[in-house]
Amino acid sequence: MHTPERYRRFSWITDVRGIKNAIGEMRGWGHPAQPLFSSGAPDNRPTFTAQWFVDALRESVAFHAANAMEGPLQGERIFDEPLVGFVRGDDPLLKDFKRLIAPQHFTPQEILAWQAHNAGVPAPSARDTSVVCFILPLSAATIRANASRHDWASERWAQTRLLGEIFSQVLVREIVTFLMQRGILAVSPDVTPVFRKQRYPGVGWASPWSHRHMAYAAGLGSFGRHAFLITEKGVAHRCGSFVVNLRLDPTHNRPDDPYAHCLHHQGIPCLACAQRCPVGAITPEGHDKEACARRVARSLIHCNRNYHIFIYGCGLCATGVPCAQAIPRPLAP
Repeated sequence: MHTPERYRRFSWITDVRGIKNAIGEMRGWGHPAQPLFSSGAPDNRPTFTAQWFVDALRESVAFHAANAMEGPLQGERIFDEPLVGFVRGDDPLLKDFKRLIAPQHFTPQEILAWQAHNAGVPAPSARDTSVVCFILPLSAATIRANASRHDWASERWAQTRLLGEIFSQVLVREIVTFLMQRGILAVSPDVTPVFRKQRYPGVGWASPWSHRHMAYAAGLGSFGRHAFLITEKGVAHRCGSFVVNLRLDPTHNRPDDPYAHCLHHQGIPCLACAQRCPVGAITPEGHDKEACARRVARSLIHCNRNYHIFIYGCGLCATGVPCAQAIPRPLAP
């Protein structure tokens, strides 16, 4: 654990976790080895129902030691109770993500086939595959802190961007390891060497696995003009997902309209997110991913200089807006 003194020093070279996290996201390097697969299931193996995953994720978020801030915010919780949903691997929408996101976007069957090859077992069919999706709502203190900013992200937001992502990956790795040890093939796509965020021709910045789009497919929310997912807990959150060799039926209804919870898209004057963007990357017509990416990249200097952690982030358009912590009232069910 960092002491306040160490936390505040030379983050360009001492914040090894932040540097490794950035390299892992962009190049797929530095992740722990995939857990070993045990083909002989133990006699006391639990029944892995949808409710089992809901309970496991809620318990991890409530009690895991890694769900905590560091430095001057030592011990404060990063995330509140998660939302959890499921989408079957043979859902036609998931193949359509290759068109909507990038041709390189994995289907659940493809990424689980990669894990099956590692484990030396046959790849399961799409029908026998499911995606477990979750939303980690940010603490109210973090949302308030970022809503008060108009230039760069707050320290709470920056810590959440780094420590929250590390926590999300840790809790998924623990669940995936637990499953693999009990004979259930599973994989977390964003902690594999095949996950690389990059610019794709004709697409721009994209990753080969989108937690947000998987969460939409699982019925956990719909998109806003800022391109974030508006859930019943709002848009100030982190998304996560992992793939399992199980048939888990959806527990939420997916809206037919992918912008069902966005005031602007439903013809109600808003665009508060556009007003919050310091570089005008959000307009009535769309979201300029390149302008957004350039601004986020510049924030690396600010976060190191002022908060002494190696991370980039912004989130201004996700706070101080009607959808920050809930579906906007005119659209709420």
